[in-house]
Amino acid sequence: QEVIFQAATEEGIKQLKANMNAPRLPGQSELDESLYSRTHLLREHEGWEPPSPEIVGAYFRHFQGCFPEHGTDGKLARLLGLSSDRRVRDYKQGVRKVPYGVWRHFLVLTGRAPQDIIPVLAFMA
Repeated sequence: QEVIFQAATEEGIKQLKANMNAPRLPGQSELDESLYSRTHLLREHEGWEPPSPEIVGAYFRHFQGCFPEHGTDGKLARLLGLSSDRRVRDYKQGVRKVPYGVWRHFLVLTGRAPQDIIPVLAFMA
């Protein structure tokens, strides 16, 4: 078990370092983000609040425009671990609020938030 854990940790470190070399792309220009709250960029324990549908739509459309392989709502849904493209549309339209985990995943994918690294307190198995 410890060997598997060590190998997975090394792979994780390798990926984190590779993430630092991700391409730099211009931000979305569909809306003026200064007119909106930035609490959607926080962690849950820091006071996170779901983003407005305008932010969701602007971020998702910008991402889909930059990455054609995720250019449909269905493809974006799969990337985010969602079972239906309807969810993505609902988030964009404000029918549903984006859950923290889905939004945080998207923020990490787009370099808007760092990945959380959880400390191991002990090996107990």
